[in-house]
Amino acid sequence: MARVGRRHPRPAPGDTAGPTRDDHGDRGDRGDRGRRPRSRRGLRARATLAAALLALVTTAALSTISYTLVRTYLVGQRDALVARQAYANARVVRDVLRSGDEDVSGLLSSLRSDAGAIDLIRYRDVWFGSTLGASADDLPASLRTVLENGGSARQRFDLHGVPHAAVAVNLPTVDAVYVEVVPLEILRRGLDALVLSLLVGSGITVGGAAALGYWASRQVLAPVAQVAGAAEALAHGGLDTRLPDEHDPDLQRLVRSFNDMADSIQTRIEREVRFASDVSHELRTPLTALAAAADVLDRRRDELSPPGRQALDIVTRQIERFTTMVLDLLEISRIDAGNADLNLEPTPLGRLVDRAVAASGCSGVVVDLDPAGSAVRVPVDRRRFERMIANLLDNARRYGGRSITVRSGQQPGAVQIHVDDDGPGIPPAERAVIFDRFTRGSTAAGTSGTGLGLALVHEHAKLQGGSVAVGDSPDGGARFTLTLPQEQP
Repeated sequence: MARVGRRHPRPAPGDTAGPTRDDHGDRGDRGDRGRRPRSRRGLRARATLAAALLALVTTAALSTISYTLVRTYLVGQRDALVARQAYANARVVRDVLRSGDEDVSGLLSSLRSDAGAIDLIRYRDVWFGSTLGASADDLPASLRTVLENGGSARQRFDLHGVPHAAVAVNLPTVDAVYVEVVPLEILRRGLDALVLSLLVGSGITVGGAAALGYWASRQVLAPVAQVAGAAEALAHGGLDTRLPDEHDPDLQRLVRSFNDMADSIQTRIEREVRFASDVSHELRTPLTALAAAADVLDRRRDELSPPGRQALDIVTRQIERFTTMVLDLLEISRIDAGNADLNLEPTPLGRLVDRAVAASGCSGVVVDLDPAGSAVRVPVDRRRFERMIANLLDNARRYGGRSITVRSGQQPGAVQIHVDDDGPGIPPAERAVIFDRFTRGSTAAGTSGTGLGLALVHEHAKLQGGSVAVGDSPDGGARFTLTLPQEQP
């Protein structure tokens, strides 16, 4: 299949004399070299986080308001209850003392107070307490000051680490002061339980909101993921990829637009493939005629003048180059159209490489294969394998140094064939487009070539489930690595 959505800029003048060599570098590196993409969370993570934060802020605000209102109400109710009880007891104390009964201890025991409460009476400058050890020293200094000045007051304070509420009532008619100190431990425990309940409820609410946000974002993004998967399949050559119909009216437009775009891309690519195939096929006839005519002229080159023989040599070389390009275009067009015949035969790697090097006609090639790797069987199309090795050796002969070495390597489930040279190597800036069609670069200046040899290697490798890449050779030049899957037991 033809590549979808990939167009490469025309080479600059001076870079158009021959093919360029490069590897599968990251194409995003060329425009933004040195610029690091900002790390951002995905839409699903952001939706989940947003739902959790919204729930957190909402529950925090509601919990704070609820706690404040409940605490204010409970504390107010408790203070009012303590004050009513204290004033009622104060009236009893006043009436008893006014009647002449001076049994203060008995009076304290007769008062009605809450459990744990402490009653204090100052009568004729003497303090009496309802419990053993209770004294005026337990009261806050500020409250004692008010009482000494003849006033009445209410105050909350901590006594031995426990919150208490004190209500002090001055009884000037009987020269007495009544103080009731009530513990607020039960109220504090209730408020602590309320805080714990609010925290647990907030946590459950936030967790539920996050789960709901994740589920909702997953439902919303599911069609987007489906479109992304279809787009990736389309970009990798699956031109018949289409999205299923959607009953959702909001998504139907997206599905219809995507499918229309896919139809348009498939129609255009198939038309271009047919055009290239037809043009290449039609060019074979005139090329054959031109080659025959040039052959006739070559047989009678002695009858030509020196300028005529020079022109004949130029024409012959260009006819050979043109013929090679047409044959390569025919092969690529058949692969793009899905009409390529593939005959995979498991063969030992060593035998494959020896035959391919011998068939290439490239002399002086050193074959240095690992003995263990040579016995590994590789399911390949022998004709296409020989063509790939021949193109790689021809590329090394044209643009590399004098030494060409074929080595082998292995990786899990695959074998590697390295073609190394000791030439000038390949500039890193040109490695991203090395296997593109008709790409020519600076290292190819002044050389002949069609710019299709390495592209054909890439197409043959991909057709057989492999890949090809370029890097630096240990000999100092370029290393082309052909990776093919090995036979599985």
